[in-house]
Amino acid sequence: MARVARKARRPATRRTTSGRRRAAAPADGRARLFTAGLALAQSGGLRRLTVRGLAAAAGVNLGSFVYHFGTRDAFVGELIEHWYAPFYERLQTTVDRNDAPLERLRALLIELAGFLIDNRVFLTHVILDAAAGEAGARAFTQSLAGRHPALVLHAIGEAQQTGALATGNPLHQMMFFFASLGAPILVLGGLASSGLFDKALAALILPIVLDRAAAETRIDWALRGLAPMPQSTRNVR
Repeated sequence: MARVARKARRPATRRTTSGRRRAAAPADGRARLFTAGLALAQSGGLRRLTVRGLAAAAGVNLGSFVYHFGTRDAFVGELIEHWYAPFYERLQTTVDRNDAPLERLRALLIELAGFLIDNRVFLTHVILDAAAGEAGARAFTQSLAGRHPALVLHAIGEAQQTGALATGNPLHQMMFFFASLGAPILVLGGLASSGLFDKALAALILPIVLDRAAAETRIDWALRGLAPMPQSTRNVR
């Protein structure tokens, strides 16, 4: 389908304190659309985002939206990337540090735990919307194998090579780590926050689920659980 004529791609305007209107900087309009999109998706999910609703929430006109993104699907895809990119950059910085392999793996898992805690609501929407067929969310989830899981998988392999982790299928071990982190934060945290649990139980669960120190404790438990077994006990059943 042909793009909207360039005439429609006029920069958004805003009022100054004197009441006059001035053109908003293109980058400013793009940032405001991202901010509004994240806020709207946090409350209602990506599937409920509309171009008109986004433009109104961001305080820009429809021409500004078309200028920056062209289509709704393109916006959703870029919004998810905008949200995910800082996390992935932090992981890459961690990978580049000159740490021992096991410490590098632990640092990656700590970054992942913090990301899950801080973004559990938006991440849940991304997963559910991907399952419901939202194109941008599906494209993101289908690309994940080559992103942070690949970094964690490589770190597991390095830790195994140095003898810091037990020998085993690295993918299976990554599943164990991810379950140790994701299940409490996303599953139990989501159930407790949704009102499906008894209030007294939810009040006990949420402080643990959302506590970074508790997440680090679970990481250390998982790392100890996958530590190499002493030679004298390997054949004990």
